[in-house]
Amino acid sequence: MAEEPRFDMPAIFRALAIIVGVTGLFGFLVPAVVTMAFNPGPTGPAAGNEIFRWAFWAIAWALTIWQGSVMLRRVHDAIIDDMILTAAIAAVLLLIVKFIMSLVYVPVNKEGELLPLISTIDAGGALLLIVVAVIGSRANRF
Repeated sequence: MAEEPRFDMPAIFRALAIIVGVTGLFGFLVPAVVTMAFNPGPTGPAAGNEIFRWAFWAIAWALTIWQGSVMLRRVHDAIIDDMILTAAIAAVLLLIVKFIMSLVYVPVNKEGELLPLISTIDAGGALLLIVVAVIGSRANRF
């Protein structure tokens, strides 16, 4: 009898592609679209908006919970291990996306001050992504 692998890597990669892909697409499109629609000029104010920065992580959290329910049907009892690994990798990749976004869009706050490349919202959002994955995997299990 063959030993099953600990992680279902195809399911993890599929979930990562959806979580990071959709969230990254949102992160790169919204500041450009909002700037073109409302205030032609620099994209910094749109990229530095607090609502946008929270929405970026809210989308990642929602996609993580959704992918947890999708993965549950495939991996069953290993859902918690797989979701923790998925969330940890997604958090790192999304922080890299946010870093690149900060270099591209140069986010500024309402006062026009330059925001750090990785803000506390980003660090907290990445950490919360792992917590959301654990909670989502437990909630989807029942």
